[in-house]
Amino acid sequence: MIGFMRNNIFLLLLTAVLTISSCNIPVHTSNPIKTKPTISVLWDLNRFSVQETSLNNIPATQAANIPTSTPQLIKAINFEEAFSNSYSGANETSFYSNGNQGSDRSEWLYFSPADYSSNPLDTLYTAFKNTGDSTWTQDYFLEFYAGANPSNVSKIPLEKVVHHGEEALFQIPITTQESNWKACWELKNAAGNTFYEFCYNHGNGTNTANSAQNTNQDAQNNDVYFAFVKTNGSAPARFSDDELSAEFLSSSPGSGHTFQAYDHFENLTVNFQNNGTASWDSSYALKFYSGYNWMHSNSFPVSGSIQPGEIASITMPMEIIEDNDNWISCWYLSSPDGKNLADFCFEYHTRS
Repeated sequence: MIGFMRNNIFLLLLTAVLTISSCNIPVHTSNPIKTKPTISVLWDLNRFSVQETSLNNIPATQAANIPTSTPQLIKAINFEEAFSNSYSGANETSFYSNGNQGSDRSEWLYFSPADYSSNPLDTLYTAFKNTGDSTWTQDYFLEFYAGANPSNVSKIPLEKVVHHGEEALFQIPITTQESNWKACWELKNAAGNTFYEFCYNHGNGTNTANSAQNTNQDAQNNDVYFAFVKTNGSAPARFSDDELSAEFLSSSPGSGHTFQAYDHFENLTVNFQNNGTASWDSSYALKFYSGYNWMHSNSFPVSGSIQPGEIASITMPMEIIEDNDNWISCWYLSSPDGKNLADFCFEYHTRS
């Protein structure tokens, strides 16, 4: 009995020894344990290294991706070729559709004399090509809208019918004595819709304070928004005789009015009485000369024909911009040759 128990104990010890020794035997495998986890990345900066790229392995039907100095790019880009077909219509603006009558589109051709010419001139010629579908008639015209108007008129009509592909020539009479000025016009169709605009520079292309024509566009080009640029100008001396005489009557709203501030439009209407013997037409205009101009134009022509004794009403669209401040805008009624027939200043406030 005792011998039997000894044999069993011996077998148990032998089994234990074999089990313990088997744990120290190295296991050989063809799949070594990975010590670094796989990381999913958005950009593989080593994707197109020279070692990994093999142009010979690219299928014939697949374009070769040539390694670039910027690994994030899939392939090299020829930027000159990419931009070679970009739109280059520098002399052509968007067009205005006339519905069943076609569309108006214009391409500017030339100035005569050239832009920034310094010699005195009495006529500025500017030409356009009719690239739209509609035919231009004598009801098409240029209208001055910004800068220092060098002419005694604000509208220049087209003198002949111009079909598609033909040249239209406008003649702008120059009456200013200023050696330097900049003026801008809009090309409009018979309905008064603008489909092209341009500016002409004479001399160095700057408008002096004495000309009372500091423009909205010039202010924006100087990185100052036009609404905050104050013009310190003065109107010409008042003029009155039997033929040319005017009286400022009223404005609506009246001077001292408070507008609700920020980003909306109001109308300012002013009334003048014709006390002379001459009739007024669109060659008579209201002109800005001092203060702040929120009207987006420095000149507003008289509408229609104003007979002696009648009243001319001129309405100016006014953009309201700032709040909690006080403002002033000064204008005068100009005869065709620039005489000041009547002037006024409109003081107003903006409050939020």
